Amino acid sequence: MKGYATFFLIAVMSLGLVFLLLTRPASRHEAPAEVIEPVAVADAGDAAADATALADATAPEAAAPPKPADRPLRVTALGWELVAAGVVLTATDGGAPSPAVEIAPEASLDAVEARLARGGADPVGADVAVLPLPAFVVSYERLRALEPRAFAVVGFSRGREEVHAAPGALTKPPPAAEEVKLVALAPATATDATAKSAGSESATLLGLFALDQLGVAAPRVRFVAPGSGDAKGAPFAAVVRGAADDRKLALSTADASRLVPLVLVAPKRVLDTDEAKMRELTRAWLDGLAGAGKDASNVARRLANKESLPLAAGVGGAPEALALLERLGQLEAVTLADQRALLGVDAKGAATLEAVLQRTWQLARAGGLTSTASPEPLPVDARIVTAIAPAPPARTPAASTEGDASSPDAGAFAAFPAGTTPLCVYRAVEPGADANTVATQIGFLAGIFPRAAFRITAKGGEKAARTIALAARDKLDVPASRLTTAAGDPAAAFAAVEILALP
Repeated sequence: MKGYATFFLIAVMSLGLVFLLLTRPASRHEAPAEVIEPVAVADAGDAAADATALADATAPEAAAPPKPADRPLRVTALGWELVAAGVVLTATDGGAPSPAVEIAPEASLDAVEARLARGGADPVGADVAVLPLPAFVVSYERLRALEPRAFAVVGFSRGREEVHAAPGALTKPPPAAEEVKLVALAPATATDATAKSAGSESATLLGLFALDQLGVAAPRVRFVAPGSGDAKGAPFAAVVRGAADDRKLALSTADASRLVPLVLVAPKRVLDTDEAKMRELTRAWLDGLAGAGKDASNVARRLANKESLPLAAGVGGAPEALALLERLGQLEAVTLADQRALLGVDAKGAATLEAVLQRTWQLARAGGLTSTASPEPLPVDARIVTAIAPAPPARTPAASTEGDASSPDAGAFAAFPAGTTPLCVYRAVEPGADANTVATQIGFLAGIFPRAAFRITAKGGEKAARTIALAARDKLDVPASRLTTAAGDPAAAFAAVEILALP
């Protein structure tokens, strides 16, 4: 009975719901009337012009969309001292404000490469790097996809890289075919991050260069890690100034002061798309370096304290002011007027950037610092220098006494004073060496060692040595005051050239 009552109740409720739905009044909905716009018949050009005119006549004047703010150029460098220009950037030659920059000094080449790989659009990236030339060569293989180019020389390393040697080791050749040990912080022997610290690539290159002059081919050199069992007995060590070493200082970049140029490097795309900015940056950077040299103490203090510096994101701690002051003293600045000669724009000198880069690359590859052969053409871009550096005055050619051993001044070479110290010796042991090839090498060495003199001995005695000296003077413009000849036997070499530090 209870089941019938439940059924009856549900049925009544259902009928009531149906009744309410059927009797509820429906709401009326009216669609808006269609508005038909008049259309003028015209050609496409007239229609576009009329539409533009109508918009100008009826709409209020709209402001142009704001341009995104130009971001600063981001400049990274291998060492805090190399961003000194960024602290004191001055106005350009035209009086315009210096380009806005952010500086990112780094203590390792790996960190510099990481910033270049990210590019300047990244707050922790970079558009441009300031690098010693040997570091550029070592990094090129990893950065090849960016097509990096050296486009200006902003200075030279002077005295930071040193070669220490056993007494007399750089003036007499080691036994032929014998392995030669060189203590060096080279990537080939790196065991920790300190082996890639700022300057180690350049110091190693100086060591390879000195041994190459002596006639020791780079493949004969075996790198020995500092502190290893073989380090104590090694005859040579290539170190950054200040590193502990028991051997005596024999040679440094204070002597070979043109061997390690400091270059501005940028990817080719940056040079192509931002050439005007690169010109402005180069001018301002060179001016900034000149200003830093006049106020080195203040620059060192500001760098050490990170005081009012335009630092990029992710920059680490700075060295102490005293260390930075010493490093600033190890930089030799160059001017805008020097650029064309350094890049060989007007005349191909013996020690242009390309010539030094070619020699550096040969030594770095033979010594195992890089596995990449030098590209062709070399990664040097002179367009910035050509555009902004003043051309030198025309040179009046001097009368030549080329090859004339009987000319009145043929024997007018220097007599060097007592106390002259041999730094190292170039020995012409390459196959086919002759007077011209030795003279060419003397011309190159005269550019690398701008304050040194050269004493020449050759097979055939002093007459043969004088022939080489005349060729160096007349063909390579090496002043006679820097040349002398001597009787002597260069042993297994065609000729030997002592590189001398004058007192």
